[in-house]
Amino acid sequence: MSVPTPSRALLLWHVHGSWTESFVAGRHRCVLPVNESKDADGRGLMGRKWPRAQEISTTALRGEPIDLVVLQRPEEIDLATQWLGKRPGVDIPAVYVEHNAPRPFAVDSPHPLAARTDIPIVHVTDFNQMMWDNGAAPTRVITHGIADPGLLYTGEIGAAATMINEPCRRWRTVGADLLDPLAERAPIDVWGIDTDTIGECVFSPQVRGRGDVPTARLLPEVARRRVFLHTARWTSLGLSLIEAMFLGMPVVAVASTMAPLVVPPEAGVVSADIDTLGAALEHFIADGAAASAAGKAARDYAAAQFGLERFLNEWDALIDECCQ
Repeated sequence: MSVPTPSRALLLWHVHGSWTESFVAGRHRCVLPVNESKDADGRGLMGRKWPRAQEISTTALRGEPIDLVVLQRPEEIDLATQWLGKRPGVDIPAVYVEHNAPRPFAVDSPHPLAARTDIPIVHVTDFNQMMWDNGAAPTRVITHGIADPGLLYTGEIGAAATMINEPCRRWRTVGADLLDPLAERAPIDVWGIDTDTIGECVFSPQVRGRGDVPTARLLPEVARRRVFLHTARWTSLGLSLIEAMFLGMPVVAVASTMAPLVVPPEAGVVSADIDTLGAALEHFIADGAAASAAGKAARDYAAAQFGLERFLNEWDALIDECCQ
């Protein structure tokens, strides 16, 4: 009978809330630094109720028995060295989670840790691993996993739903410029940070900003819309897309980065042609039976590929490997 390996103490920063929520659901004790200003270097839990995670002041970290540092930004190497008195990858094991696709160009983007051989880079998609120049750094891919929110889809509202944070600021990166022309084919409800001011950059009255809503209220509202729209041009695999698939929603998505590889044909339409995307929105809104069938296929695929247990098991294996 195999003996389970011990749980570890992990230092990580609250960078991406949805990814962190999945990560801290594992068996390890997760320590999140907090400072007085609660800025990007010390946000702590940000009010989240995560049983296995705890806030610790940046001034108290030096005496904390940390087993592994989970880096997500280059500057965290210096922060960890300063606060722990140990150098990640040298004095204490570390991994670097790369959430983003390379910018500005995949062909000319060496990763910030490309010259390091002592800190593995963990990419969240195969696309990211391929597109970054990882140099000498060891790499692996651990794709997203989330807790199943349940089959919430009703599709009772004949509109598209999408989730985009800061659409006006991030604009073409997240495909916010596509909302106006797509709204000629179907009304679009947009949730996320700063979507309550989306009228400053997106002018169609058919695009309706719904604001930044807590997940518990957000997902049931999204699931009332007939179809999910994913407009991002250059991003990692958005967790909002995976959430929508788990909800049982049909998907219409821009064919960029990882989206063509995670939305099977029976689950919706993925295209780089805006007329095709618009026609797909019209089709699903007009045909509830087709929308429900595609949504079921989307949910089946998401459950098979993006389950939380698989995600945590893969992370357990890597954590144990790094801490040997």
